[in-house]
Amino acid sequence: MLSPSLLALLLLPTTTFAFKANDFKTCSQSGFCRRGRALSARALAASSSWQSPYSIDPSSLLLDPHEASFTAAIKSSLYPSAKFELDVRVHDDGVIRVRMDEVDGLRKRYDEAASWALIREPRLSKSEDVKWTVGKDGVRAKYGDNNDIEVVVQYEPVKVTMFRHGVEQVVLNGRGLLHMEHFRTKEGSQPLEIEGAEGEGDAQTVFHVNNAAWFEGEEQDAWWEETFSSWTDSKPKGPESLSIDITFPTHQYVYGIPQHATNLSLPSTTGPSASYTDPYRLFNADVFEYLPDSPVSLYGSIPLMHAHGKEGTAAVFNAVGSDTWIDVEKKDKGTETHWVSESGILDVFILPGPNPTSVFSQYSRLTGTPSLPPSYSLAYHQCRWNYVSSDDVRGVQRRFDEEDMPVDVFWLDIEYSEGHKYFMWDNKTFPDPVEMIGDVEGKERKMVIIIDPHLKRESSYPIYKVASELGVLVKPKSGEGEYEGWCWPGSSSWIDFFNPDSWDMWIKFFKTKSLDGSWAWTQSSENVGIWNDMNEPSVFNGPEISMPRDNVHYGGWEHRDVHNINGMLFTNQTYNALYHRSDPPKRPFVLTRSFYAGSQRFGAMWTGDNLGSWEHMAVGVKMVIANGLGGMVFAGSDVGGFFGNADPEMLVRWYAVGAFSPFFRAHAHIDTKRREPYLLDEPYKGIVKDVLRLRYSMLPIWYSAFRESSLTGVPLLRPQYVMFPQDEEGFAIDDQFYVGSSGLLFKPVTTKGATSASVYLSDAQIYYDYFSHTAYPPPSAAPKSKAKANLEVNSGRRIQVPAALHELPLLIRGGSILPTRERPRRSSPLMKHDPFTLRIALDVDGGAKGEVYLDDGEGYGYEKGEIVWRGFEASTTARDGKKGEKVLKVWSEDLASTQAVPSYDSANPFAQSITDVRVERLVILGIGHKPASIELEGSRKTLEWEYEEGVGRESGKADGEGKKTGVLVIKDPAVGVASDWAIVVKF
Repeated sequence: MLSPSLLALLLLPTTTFAFKANDFKTCSQSGFCRRGRALSARALAASSSWQSPYSIDPSSLLLDPHEASFTAAIKSSLYPSAKFELDVRVHDDGVIRVRMDEVDGLRKRYDEAASWALIREPRLSKSEDVKWTVGKDGVRAKYGDNNDIEVVVQYEPVKVTMFRHGVEQVVLNGRGLLHMEHFRTKEGSQPLEIEGAEGEGDAQTVFHVNNAAWFEGEEQDAWWEETFSSWTDSKPKGPESLSIDITFPTHQYVYGIPQHATNLSLPSTTGPSASYTDPYRLFNADVFEYLPDSPVSLYGSIPLMHAHGKEGTAAVFNAVGSDTWIDVEKKDKGTETHWVSESGILDVFILPGPNPTSVFSQYSRLTGTPSLPPSYSLAYHQCRWNYVSSDDVRGVQRRFDEEDMPVDVFWLDIEYSEGHKYFMWDNKTFPDPVEMIGDVEGKERKMVIIIDPHLKRESSYPIYKVASELGVLVKPKSGEGEYEGWCWPGSSSWIDFFNPDSWDMWIKFFKTKSLDGSWAWTQSSENVGIWNDMNEPSVFNGPEISMPRDNVHYGGWEHRDVHNINGMLFTNQTYNALYHRSDPPKRPFVLTRSFYAGSQRFGAMWTGDNLGSWEHMAVGVKMVIANGLGGMVFAGSDVGGFFGNADPEMLVRWYAVGAFSPFFRAHAHIDTKRREPYLLDEPYKGIVKDVLRLRYSMLPIWYSAFRESSLTGVPLLRPQYVMFPQDEEGFAIDDQFYVGSSGLLFKPVTTKGATSASVYLSDAQIYYDYFSHTAYPPPSAAPKSKAKANLEVNSGRRIQVPAALHELPLLIRGGSILPTRERPRRSSPLMKHDPFTLRIALDVDGGAKGEVYLDDGEGYGYEKGEIVWRGFEASTTARDGKKGEKVLKVWSEDLASTQAVPSYDSANPFAQSITDVRVERLVILGIGHKPASIELEGSRKTLEWEYEEGVGRESGKADGEGKKTGVLVIKDPAVGVASDWAIVVKF
């Protein structure tokens, strides 16, 4: 959606949009960020003489006799009367949790951020597995498979270090920047006054003594009140910020902390090599047409940072929900970071790794894996602000069908609603919403409709009326009444989803039938998906286009405490409402703009109000990859850019980017020209049509990848460092990626006029062009044994691949088997009984593996084992007694049985429903010789086949040019996709 500062400009015939930096704070305009950076500057200036004022009282140490945890009192030499407590725990998967809170203070610090992010309270290791050793300088414990992990907690100054194999991996407070601003009174925080003897006559000189000035500075900078532009933050609790330095001594690359429009490998923000002048900021904000290279905060915030180097991977998850700034400085051997948050407690989870996959697993055990989405949501979505009527929707659907272009979802933006009162249809333009939805669903498609969090303050509006009477609206700073702000409907209020009383109310609103006289959305259907926008929250007349920080939420917490969590709760409850909408429940589809750690459990996100430019297209790829590292794997950018009118070349390239994004939606601003793909002239229209069909043919690959991610937390789009964690040349690469475990490697083209693309290959493996079947073999000196060839070998190389406008730089890694469905359909549900094609890309040893996962795509039968999960494998061996002659065998096996899927029965109802689905074709790449015979094992049935000559998997030079490989096509072997079978090819 368009940002509020442009609302008044909508009536102008032409509008120029641009990022308005003055709408948002810089660090120098944020009191607590200024204080944090000034603290860091003082420490740097003091150098080796600097020492943290925080230390542990050894006499207070209390070890848990049963679990691997301890608590201890922390004291501050600055404020001896202030009390703090440290709580250190080791989870059963090796994660270390470090919590520090103020105790017996004037008031309670916000400590609930982790409770919203975590799926459950983590299980701790047993005390017999992790034994603490108490020494005169600190507490330590070793654990892990080979006692390779050690955590050391130093007493004075307090410091927490995680070691692996005796080498520092993560250090908290190693630079002495820990500072928890304790609660105090304004009157009691004045410097001590001492009368001196100097002066004339009886006059005395008064000296102001501030014992904390060396650490906190002389001034009480924005402690009790803060002004930004025309807004004043009353700060009723005074200063309460939290500063902590986190160092990764052996990791020179850090990733994550989405969402920012920047490189995947985060550039420095401080020090001699700084790329930016401000720290990275985590503050969910409605930033329109954001800059394509900036540390500015955007719509979502996940305080998770991965650190990586050749020796391994570690990560930290800092569970804080308030405005947070993060400085990054790359050092010769590692990386230093400094985190400064406006409020909250210290609650840091150290994820020990030791590799990217381990970190994803550890983070998923904390915050959950992505939910398995309904299958239709992986297909193509068509949206704009706005389709103006029910007839407009029908017309767009008709044109897609006339042009034979596939599409699964049509979207409605805010103009469907009467006066922007969400749920309420504008009867003038949408007089028949139920019939319109039915027309779309009749073609096996779905609709997604926007529901924003602001409610028009109008007593005749039932949603507002019910929420107001129930008392579940956010309150102003007085804590009384309802906060009133300005958004799309005009005067608005916001539901406080931290209030549990709002949850059942929200469930009832989404019901399609009223069961107890409550208001229900009867003019909807059980299949409608929901789009949650503006949930940062966006407030047009608020500071930084958001809600005042001294507003009050449920429990008396200020908005400053929960700002970054707020948007997630809106989406969580929408997801929950859709889950309860039908019986049995269907998998909800919810799209959110704002998110926090754990949001991956509740649906998809997109990168917000981007611009139709090559720069935004390119950075969108990086942002989607980075979001995946933070758990938000179901992500995408608006195809074509929300603002502006992309030219045909750019639009074609953007469709290719979208087709290889987990979430694939075209969207456009109300002032843009109509740009549905069928409106393009040739050859652009034909190219986009081919791209759409390619996405649909690959839906089995995407769905299988989603299923893997829903179990492991490993993202769908995998950058080089995740795939090849020991190849340093690939650690900073963020303009290409692998799709799950499929073996597909895609290089988006994001520059104008390109005719070729440079692709980096890390491993000593053969790669094949998906379309032309050109083979790119590994270096001739590379080992050919499978044990070495499939691991990282120092054989990184670049190749040039064709990338004219009609060409996609798409490679298949040798050793992969790809299941596709090649028959064009108008929507994905119509493909459920279509046959499969298996593309088999032989590796340097003549082998390959792949899999396909299938279920009904809409319900929860998969949780009861109602699935089909098949593995495919190929191997090449020597023929018995036949020197130089070989046999290639391709077979299918039931992975659900071998992997012991709970409640699985191979005769389950879903498997029975697709017994007619067959494999209609095998396309085998890397065949250097014409086969002698091809048979279906066990039947003596000779199969029909074709062979196209070319080089084999073991031939060719690694000169970057590539040669066409030999391709064997086996036609209709008449085997079921859910059956066991084997095909034998003899040479």
